[in-house]
Amino acid sequence: MPHRLARLPLTALATGLAAGAALAVSAARAAEPAPSLPRTPELAYVLEGLDGPDLVTVPSPSVRQAAPAPPLPLPQPDPAEVRTPVLPQGPMPDGSTLAARMVDEAAPLPGGEAELPPLDPAQPAVADAQPPPRTVLSKLDLPGPVPARRPVAPPPAPAVADTDAPDLAPAALAPATPEGTESLTEAIIASLKGNPEIQISLAQQDDARYAVNEARASYLPRIDVTGAWGREFARTIPQAATQRFRSEATISLNQNLWDFGVTINDIKRARASYRSAQWGTRERIEAISYDIANAYLGVLLQQNLVTLAEGEIASVRKILRIVTVQKDLGLTTPADVERAQTRLDNVRSQLLDRKSALEQARNAYKRLTDHMPLRAAEVPAAGAALPESADIAVDLIDTRSPRLAQAVEDRRSLDKQYDSQADTALPRLGLTIASDYRQDVLGATGRAIDARAMVTFSYRLYNGGAATATKRRIAARLRQADYELDRRRREVEQDIRIDYASLGAAREKIATIEAEIASAQRVADLYKQQFRGGRRTVFDLLDAEQLLFAAKAKQTANQIALRAAEYRVLQKLGGLFDLVSGGQPLPDLAQPAPGGGD
Repeated sequence: MPHRLARLPLTALATGLAAGAALAVSAARAAEPAPSLPRTPELAYVLEGLDGPDLVTVPSPSVRQAAPAPPLPLPQPDPAEVRTPVLPQGPMPDGSTLAARMVDEAAPLPGGEAELPPLDPAQPAVADAQPPPRTVLSKLDLPGPVPARRPVAPPPAPAVADTDAPDLAPAALAPATPEGTESLTEAIIASLKGNPEIQISLAQQDDARYAVNEARASYLPRIDVTGAWGREFARTIPQAATQRFRSEATISLNQNLWDFGVTINDIKRARASYRSAQWGTRERIEAISYDIANAYLGVLLQQNLVTLAEGEIASVRKILRIVTVQKDLGLTTPADVERAQTRLDNVRSQLLDRKSALEQARNAYKRLTDHMPLRAAEVPAAGAALPESADIAVDLIDTRSPRLAQAVEDRRSLDKQYDSQADTALPRLGLTIASDYRQDVLGATGRAIDARAMVTFSYRLYNGGAATATKRRIAARLRQADYELDRRRREVEQDIRIDYASLGAAREKIATIEAEIASAQRVADLYKQQFRGGRRTVFDLLDAEQLLFAAKAKQTANQIALRAAEYRVLQKLGGLFDLVSGGQPLPDLAQPAPGGGD
């Protein structure tokens, strides 16, 4: 017998099949299509084909040692281009850091803390890590907030290809970044330019910017010119009445000399409103970036799950070929073939469900970007841009959160408005230079010209209580702004702590899921060996493969959940766009309004 099943402890069966071995092999070879059934030994070859991988994954070192099955073959990278991994940041569920939990000999950070270990070997190392991100600060003379340049962790390095794995599914051999792939950066940049909410924010920002120039104009002189000409009837008793044409003109220059802080407070109020509009634009950019990134992650998740389902179909097909050959050789019953065929149909049905979910994710992506996505690529990890713990992230809220910064600037604008209103109760000093021209005004008076230069003094003694009421209204708005500021700080802090809890749970699952995959892989390999020796049935083999692919699907979903939690934290701190844009400055997003040329 040319295969391992010849060693089965079935003496009678072996004796009966020994004489007709060549005939049985020829019949089995004729029963299968030529591309599906390889050369002798048939069963040995098909069983060895079960060792081929069907999953795109990068197992941890412990998993690679425990499980002999290699990861999915991907294009072999150039060793000179493979970078050392970026160490992840973030807390563990019990509040401790990954550095204290997992690293004993880590390199010290500039602040004295130990750097964290990589969660997977594809992330860049400490030596290649970029410096920490700068704080995003708005500037008055710029058209809007300019994102700080932050490092972007490179996508995971492709796994080492296994050139000996036979009969892989065609979908599993797709390159990591095939032609026609749309990156997350391209999707966000294109969507921001045409997003109506961004255009509204930019228009509000321009409105606030020009308000600064309007308030500053009070420092400059004001020149007024008036002129009049028309028919006049005049009578001065006891003189006779006259009817003549009269003309007059006046030119005046008024310069504010001192207003006890009204103008400067108006300028500061306008500047605070402009900075608030800038932070508002930044908040919308971060929110839209996260919405698009979340939809992109949904497409990537369903895309990977479809790839897993296709790989599982390829694996079940291999088992079906084994059982078919065994049935042709008389070593099993048709019921085993039907069982394998039923499992194949179930996996095909699961593939259809996942393709439907992928199409739904693509439509959700199209609602945000106004175009259907191409093939999704791997998204960048947060890396050093993510604070190490929730407490550190909370400490950065006051300087990095666009939502909180906008509330701070709104409160500052109200404060300066209150000061300006209080100063209006004080007198004002000014300079007036004027000249009048009159021709036959109030009778036949002829031509008269006069000019004057005077220092003016004005003081509002009483205006019916309007000034006091206005001050009290602004004081009530200030109290509202104080509570709004406190509310936003609490909301941002609570959201960050929830996101870090999700982040810690996802990271805690990594080791568990990897151990589950390693265990399932060992069981599948052991069952294959025992199946060759006749000690396991096809049902055991199918169940082992099902558990293995279910664990790999769980790993894929956990990786996407991990990225989503990282992106939510960066959105709260105003650093998501900088991460996904590769540190590039924010492009010019201002677009002409529809119908603006009418």
